[in-house]
Amino acid sequence: MELSSDTSMPLVNEQLSQIILDDLQVMVVYADADLEIVAHAAGLGQYLQEAQEDLVGEWLPDLFPEVVGSEEELAAVARGQSPRFDLPMINRMDANGLDRRYMSVIALPHPEIEDHLVWLVHDVTSEGRLDQQVMQQLNEVRLLRSRLEAANTELVRLDDEKSAFMRMAAHDLRAPLTVIKGYVEMVMEDTEAAEDEEAMDYLDVVLRRTRQMSDLIDNLLDVEKIESGAVTLQREPLDVPDLVQEIGRGFVPVAQQRDQKVQWSTPTPCPQPLADRARLVQVLNNLVSNALKFTPPGGQVRIDVAEGEAELIVEVSDTGPGISEEDQARLFQRFFRTDTVRQQRIPGTGLGLPIVKAIVEQHGGQAYCRSKLGEGTTFGCTLPLEEA
Repeated sequence: MELSSDTSMPLVNEQLSQIILDDLQVMVVYADADLEIVAHAAGLGQYLQEAQEDLVGEWLPDLFPEVVGSEEELAAVARGQSPRFDLPMINRMDANGLDRRYMSVIALPHPEIEDHLVWLVHDVTSEGRLDQQVMQQLNEVRLLRSRLEAANTELVRLDDEKSAFMRMAAHDLRAPLTVIKGYVEMVMEDTEAAEDEEAMDYLDVVLRRTRQMSDLIDNLLDVEKIESGAVTLQREPLDVPDLVQEIGRGFVPVAQQRDQKVQWSTPTPCPQPLADRARLVQVLNNLVSNALKFTPPGGQVRIDVAEGEAELIVEVSDTGPGISEEDQARLFQRFFRTDTVRQQRIPGTGLGLPIVKAIVEQHGGQAYCRSKLGEGTTFGCTLPLEEA
């Protein structure tokens, strides 16, 4: 684009230049090669909080001690031997003595006078204060991060201690339970003792409670081993339809006793994920037994398998009472049992679903739940079709 003008009128004059410099908050100082000020903009002394207004003859490093040690570089700029010199950010106390003023300084060779330089002082207080705020916030973030890392380290230590205690306590409890169970079974097998029906009822209660405690210990140890990575998966191509059929048929007699139905369906053909069959038997046993436990007589439980984009989806659905959204958020926590389950005294350890979650996640998949009160519940898991 061409710029038209009246050649008799200068495009830039001293007054216009000063307006531009004032608007940009730039103060101009002229100095010679010895770095003595030969001229400067009005107000420089006040700007630098110098007592005198006329600073002509002053030595630049006295007014700007930040350049001490850089005198040769500045002299080279004045002689035209160097294109420029920069001080990105310096600061001075403001006139009120409370706040700081920030400046950036540029030295350029004088375009018309040899062995002189132009010293441009740019007020960047707003940027400087913003930088200080950012640095302060970064320091606060670093401090919080340090505290968080320390807290996380402490949590890991406490979790390790808790796991070690759980394992020790479980092993210490297992031995006396085994002894109790053995003696109770031995007494119940005794012909004379069997004639005392009341005593046998009491012994049966003791035996059932002992078995529940033993199951609790086994499940607790299982969770600890799986979550700590102590369990190594034996991955092989898994025939999922065969597994589902085996699990389904195994629960049919239990379901018939409760006037329930167990049904299953799998796709044909069905992909074979790399998985540990024994562990997935554990997963499905947990899910199906839970579903039957909470399904009323006349209801049904289904095992359905479907192929996703890069995963196999296995779901176990029931026609039970459903689970509230609030309880769904805690279902996979250790020992969690809903108020309904506790009120109805439905047996269980609260460790089945954490075991399911741990095994599925170790396979690289996800465990989940969908449910609405009064509409039944679906527990599902995904199995990657490529090894994680």
